[in-house]
Amino acid sequence: MFVARRMKKNIVTAPPSASLFEAQRRMQEHTVRQIPVVSEDGTLLGIVSDRDIRATVLPAGLVPGFTAGEAERFMKSTPVEQVMTRKVVTATLTDTLEDAIVLLHDFRVNALPVVDAAGKVAGIITRTDVLEAFIDALGVGEVSSRLEVVVPDRPGMLAQLAAIIASFHVNITSVVSIQHEGGKRADFLRVATLNVGPIRKAIEEAGFEILDPSKFLLP
Repeated sequence: MFVARRMKKNIVTAPPSASLFEAQRRMQEHTVRQIPVVSEDGTLLGIVSDRDIRATVLPAGLVPGFTAGEAERFMKSTPVEQVMTRKVVTATLTDTLEDAIVLLHDFRVNALPVVDAAGKVAGIITRTDVLEAFIDALGVGEVSSRLEVVVPDRPGMLAQLAAIIASFHVNITSVVSIQHEGGKRADFLRVATLNVGPIRKAIEEAGFEILDPSKFLLP
């Protein structure tokens, strides 16, 4: 799944000359925590967050006699270009959601402006957007059950599991496979049925191990 499919396209931006007061107002009106700073032609110049604004205003607020009115005047007279982050971590239109997850995790950011080949802002994708996308991809909201099966790490194992499940005329709605101990893999399958008992039994009779969550609670 590509970032372009899940990003927000109607995004809130600000020019570099916009004041901190105006940037904060836009964030509050649109219920967002950060906005890209762009040039007149839409080229990404930076990004400013509500945290950036608070971090700028707070030191001034510690000055004795600094009133709420002075804080407002300070915010109205300070342009976002003085506060914004200029080295912005971005995603591109051809990036996948997996790419976005790695960027969000590795750079510890909450959102990624999405830029086109010319460096212009085409959208923005947040941690919440990515999480919602994977909830959809995993079929969590559908009527289904989850199976966790340990298989040897060799070709054809997933096909065997799929054949067993297909024999019950049940669809597999999602599959995730990760490394497991002992040179094996753990396959997490979501199947479109609530009557998963017979399928579980057939899988075990075929020689596969079904993971029991309670085993991980043991010391």
